[in-house]
Amino acid sequence: AGSPGSRSGAGNGAPETSGKPARPDTAGGHGDQKDLSGNGKDNGAAGGASVPASPAQQRQGAYVEREAWLTKQELDGDIRFECVKYSDECNPTHLEWLLALKNIFARQLPNMPKEYIVRLVFDKHHRSMVAVKKDKVFGGCTFRCFENQEFGEIVFLAIAAQEQVRGYGTRLMNHLKEFAKREEKLTHFLTYADNNAIGYFQKQGFTREIFLEREKWGGFIKDYDGGTLMECALNFQLSYTQFSKIIKQQRDFLDSQVKKISRSHIVYPGLQFFKDLKPGEYKRADIAGIPGVNEALELKKKETDSSDSAPVGSEEEQRAASLGLTKAKFQLVTPAGLVTPSMPSLHSFMTRVHAAVVDHADSWPFKEPVDPLEVPDYHDVIKDPVDLSLVARRICSYEYYIKLEIFVADFKMMFTNARMYNSPDTIYYKCANRLESFFDDQIRSGISFT
Repeated sequence: AGSPGSRSGAGNGAPETSGKPARPDTAGGHGDQKDLSGNGKDNGAAGGASVPASPAQQRQGAYVEREAWLTKQELDGDIRFECVKYSDECNPTHLEWLLALKNIFARQLPNMPKEYIVRLVFDKHHRSMVAVKKDKVFGGCTFRCFENQEFGEIVFLAIAAQEQVRGYGTRLMNHLKEFAKREEKLTHFLTYADNNAIGYFQKQGFTREIFLEREKWGGFIKDYDGGTLMECALNFQLSYTQFSKIIKQQRDFLDSQVKKISRSHIVYPGLQFFKDLKPGEYKRADIAGIPGVNEALELKKKETDSSDSAPVGSEEEQRAASLGLTKAKFQLVTPAGLVTPSMPSLHSFMTRVHAAVVDHADSWPFKEPVDPLEVPDYHDVIKDPVDLSLVARRICSYEYYIKLEIFVADFKMMFTNARMYNSPDTIYYKCANRLESFFDDQIRSGISFT
């Protein structure tokens, strides 16, 4: 029979000292549950990211950039992952690692009996994948392989509190999967997860549906009340530790194919008109004077003339529509009734909406720009930062928001930036959603479409 009493759940992560909500990064045992993922960046609108990333990596997504960062740490020798096993001839260094891992499990899983942890970690049938940094163990996973049944059972998994929120939990799982399929030829992993650990295991490819034949695992692992049995099928056609490299190769190939049929990758120099402006200065540019606009209009006109459908309106109206100079299709709601938008009325409306948003309880993360000294990598991720003070300056210039659509687009960019930089479980992400809903209500209540 398998290891009696083995069970995967989650443990207590120590709260971070920064005052922000702690991101759990532990799993295993009967303790209080927390998510092991360590995937999201625990940063608010002005929070700090744990993993630095270059602009090139940003194009690949948060997961790939983190994996690339961790891979570089491994290549530089800063961290490593090794599988060790207790035996009578156990290497003294490995013995110290197992002892350190046992202590991490005991701290992260306070409700788990220490004797039980010791028994499984130092059991000759169990193995441990340890995460080592500067010859010190900072996390690991204890598991058991059932070679004849071609599956393994995960018993404990935890990352030390001071090393959480950096993706080490996911990297550890990837090394475990790679070792299991390459060295042990296992096809599946099974584990019992408590409620708060289910989310982590789902991120690692585990499902609640068990496809492995019950004849293979029945009687080898023990059932538990309150735990959810989860399964992960191992894929022998990919390398779990080379995700970032594989995705980069796929991305590069796709980019090369797109470049053959598109000119979207060509970046033209910016307009000199805007380069000559002073910081914080806003002036309107003649759209028709922008290089390429007139040519594009002529090309569009030729395409329209050659089509069967006749254009609606005069030539001047068509040109105005092409330049985005059409009349507003809405009216502003005022105490005096509906009025056609004009610059004074539009400016008054935008000022009222901005003031209402500033006074909202969820506006505090967005009132000032993110300080690059506090969040060094923010502008590597967010290329078009927007905050409420910037919107206020643009309103006061009387030159920037010449259309309501531009005003709305700035607010939408502000909310999108917050969601892009922060993980969904952070207060900043939630503030962005609630404030955006309030902003939408303000806009809808202030206009009437004609």
